[in-house]
Amino acid sequence: EVLARNSVDRSMIQLRAGQSVNVRFDASGNITDVQFFNDDDNGFRDLVALEKVNGKWRTSTSAVEMETMPTLRAVQVRTSARGAMAQAGVPVEVRESLNEIFHDIVNVDELTSGDSIRLLYNSMYFRGQEMATGDILAAEVVKGGKTYQAYYYSQGKGDEESGSYYDQNGKSLRLHEGFNVKPVDYMRVSSPYGVRIHPVLRTVKMHTGIDYAAPTGTPIRATADGVLTFKGWQGGYGNTVILQHSNGIETLYAHMSAFSSAGGQVKAGDVIGYVGSTGRSTGPHLHYEVRKNGQHMNPTAIALPTPKLTPTNMAEFRRQQQAHTATMAAVRNLPVTVTQLD
Repeated sequence: EVLARNSVDRSMIQLRAGQSVNVRFDASGNITDVQFFNDDDNGFRDLVALEKVNGKWRTSTSAVEMETMPTLRAVQVRTSARGAMAQAGVPVEVRESLNEIFHDIVNVDELTSGDSIRLLYNSMYFRGQEMATGDILAAEVVKGGKTYQAYYYSQGKGDEESGSYYDQNGKSLRLHEGFNVKPVDYMRVSSPYGVRIHPVLRTVKMHTGIDYAAPTGTPIRATADGVLTFKGWQGGYGNTVILQHSNGIETLYAHMSAFSSAGGQVKAGDVIGYVGSTGRSTGPHLHYEVRKNGQHMNPTAIALPTPKLTPTNMAEFRRQQQAHTATMAAVRNLPVTVTQLD
């Protein structure tokens, strides 16, 4: 109704099924702000912020006020883990990430009455509203009285996001062969996963994958065994390949200059195409996305090789681990669900 009665640019409004729209009301119950992420079908989502000024709706021109804050949840399972997390306000993308993080260790979906989950993850806020979630920083799953732990650690090489999940001893949580191949040999990450604020335009973008800058023609490889389910042109992604893997995970490879002859079943390391700049692209690069059950996830956390921690890395990992463990200690022994009201 807001959009139908006002002259907001309709080209900005491309809402999809299941998308979240954030609305703010004043003390009288009148809507004052509407905001959401608009998918541009190119690996980016732009934050669209509408505000009511003098009775008229317009696109907001105010300064960006995006904040990243840690969110704490303690979940006591009574029937199912998914249901308990949903009732505690844990976003679906965080629930999917948790399942994948512990995939080789414990099946979160098999938690039963008396089991529990503790989560510490980043949330992104705009004008006081949660607009997106970042990585899970730390997690504890208690199943049958046994505790399983996971901690996120990023080596932070410049702009490159290289985070992975490790147990309490700094060992990879990946016990079986899976995503153990990098999609391309690259010089640098030109655009990492996550929310970014344009320094000049003061706009917010959510990047749903990782961009690897590489020369045109560089081979692109499957990061794990899978089935090639799509090969062709896909809107702003240009020439695109999509692979379906186990556990509901699919990977997307975009902007290719050309495809290889690969089809059907592919093996990790098989060449599936070549770097290019097709679609909406400003230069040759690979855009690599990972989705689980339709939800975008950080590729570095679940669908890229986990690097071993060096002694220097381990010292920093321990420091972060201690800080996150201290935060979760506040809710560790509470036999009830705890939801932080931000």
